[in-house]
Amino acid sequence: MNKSALLFGLMMTFLTACSSTASKPQMTTLRQDSPQQQQFDQGVKAIDAERYADAADIFDRLVVEKPGTEMELVAVFNSGVSYEGLGNCKKASDRYRRVVRASAGKFRRIESQALFHLSMMYECMGQDAKTITALLDAQKRGKELSFEVSDAEIPARLAAAYSRLGNRQKAIEYFNRASQGLKMIVSKGTGRVRTELVGQTLYQMGKLSPSQHQAEVDPTTYLQSISMQQPYLLQAIEMHKDPWSSKAEADLKVAYENIWLFKFTDREKERSFYTRGLQTINELRNLRMPDPDQGVDSVFVTLDETQRRLQNELAHVSSTNPLTQEADRREGLKQHGRLVDPKQKKNDSTNQ
Repeated sequence: MNKSALLFGLMMTFLTACSSTASKPQMTTLRQDSPQQQQFDQGVKAIDAERYADAADIFDRLVVEKPGTEMELVAVFNSGVSYEGLGNCKKASDRYRRVVRASAGKFRRIESQALFHLSMMYECMGQDAKTITALLDAQKRGKELSFEVSDAEIPARLAAAYSRLGNRQKAIEYFNRASQGLKMIVSKGTGRVRTELVGQTLYQMGKLSPSQHQAEVDPTTYLQSISMQQPYLLQAIEMHKDPWSSKAEADLKVAYENIWLFKFTDREKERSFYTRGLQTINELRNLRMPDPDQGVDSVFVTLDETQRRLQNELAHVSSTNPLTQEADRREGLKQHGRLVDPKQKKNDSTNQ
């Protein structure tokens, strides 16, 4: 999860528990000893510690029916972050939509962040058309987002979403845009902070959604999306910058371990899914750096095991679901029958 939370202090800013790419809006000052400030602090600490249930309880007490101030919008946003952390994508999406409606262009930085998070909740719920709409709306507010989000993360998520919808042309277009954005980030400088930012951005570009983690998505689009996400996860691992490299490694392993959670009653769909799995593995192998790297070895051990099992399962599916005689005849290299001379065929017809 991108656990950006909004914190009121002498000046309210985004607390970047998991994403330093969040914007820093100027917000209203609150007294440090006010009850609301104390509750906000407790809620933010709960999010920072990943105690999302506690955070949800705290921020829900601060949520009003019709938020009209910055503070009220931030409470709703943070409630959404809490439910996002709990994996309750529907409830989180309700909170983010409320922020967007109530802001109506008045608080654009909060609104842009809410739209970006909303897109991930739509992705979690398998609503890819809405995912794309929310991402494009967030992108229109690019000035309110960090460059890493607007020019790298959003195009990467768009590429994956278009891929799931089968629009390969758009998927490649946004994949290339994300790559260009990433090059710009890398070219801006060097050093520990910059390296960590690149590693974090790569992870955010490729991270699995909650529904992908649980394999609660359409199997026909699952591997298409992984194909677009895995290059970023592999590069994040190769950066050797924790916690992002470790998170990316965990996501990439889960992506392939989850293959076995999908069940099929149609043998042909099962065959197609396993074949696509092998193709996706080969795509990742082609991206691996030629020099030995112990950091990615464990990932490719998982890939080796998955590849062997996929090959075995494909052999099993083929043996238990043989082609019909007619299909076998179509697929066979040797075609049955003989060539007929058109002139001879015409003469035979005349003689009859």
